[in-house]
Amino acid sequence: MRSIFITGTGTGVGKTFVGGAICAYLSLKRGLDVGVMKPCETGWDPQSSDGATLKELSGSKDQLEEIVPYRFFLPACPEVAAKHERKEVDIKRLNSIYEKLLIGHEILVVEGAGGLLVPIRDGFFFSDLIKAWRIPVLVISENRLGTINHTLLTCYYLLSLGVSVLGVVLNNLRTEVDPSSESNPEMLKKYLPTPFLGVFPYVSLSGLRTSLREELADLVEEHLDLTFLSS
Repeated sequence: MRSIFITGTGTGVGKTFVGGAICAYLSLKRGLDVGVMKPCETGWDPQSSDGATLKELSGSKDQLEEIVPYRFFLPACPEVAAKHERKEVDIKRLNSIYEKLLIGHEILVVEGAGGLLVPIRDGFFFSDLIKAWRIPVLVISENRLGTINHTLLTCYYLLSLGVSVLGVVLNNLRTEVDPSSESNPEMLKKYLPTPFLGVFPYVSLSGLRTSLREELADLVEEHLDLTFLSS
C-alpha cells in the first residue's frame, strides 16, 4: 500500500490528530519513510496548522509548501476561501504534487478538509479527488451521539463510488463517558460494511510522559488494528 486518504465524518472530529498519530506509528513503529499531504487548508494559522502538525508527527522533511499546496485564511470550505482571496485551486497542480510525494516516500498519508462532500472548487469535491487518485480511505469519526449515522453514510457513500474503505477509527475527544459513546463501537461493528479499527483514546497533552510523537505512536499500537497495512 503506497497511500492512504484520511477523511472525517465532518469538521472537528480530530482527524488531523489521529491521522498524525498514525503517521507517527508508521514512522516509529513500522520504520517507514512517511510522507504527508493536506491538499487544502482553510482557517490557516502560520503558528498552528494542520499541515505543520502532520509534518511534525510524521517526521517528514518535505517543505510545508508542498505538504499544504493551498492555504487560505478564511475558515470556510476551500472553494469559498479561495474565492475570498480571488484565487482558484488548480487540480492539475495538486495531481503533480501528489505524484511527486508518492514517489518520494514509502507511504503517503493524505488528509482532507472536513468531510467527503466539501467542495475544493466549483463542482469538484474531495470525493472527486479520492476517485481520481484511486486512493484507499480511512474514516475518522468522533465517538459521540449521532456518530453511527454519520459514519455509515460516509462509508456507504465511498463504497457507492467504488472507493476502497480501509476502515473506521472512533476518536474520543472528551473524558466523559455516556451510553452512546459506550455503545457506538459495538453498533458500528454490527452495521459497518467495512472494518472497525478501534477507538482512539482521549489524550491530555499536559499528561504526556514522553514526546508527543512517541506517545501517540504507542497509543496507536495499543488501541488500533492496523494489520491492513501489512498488505
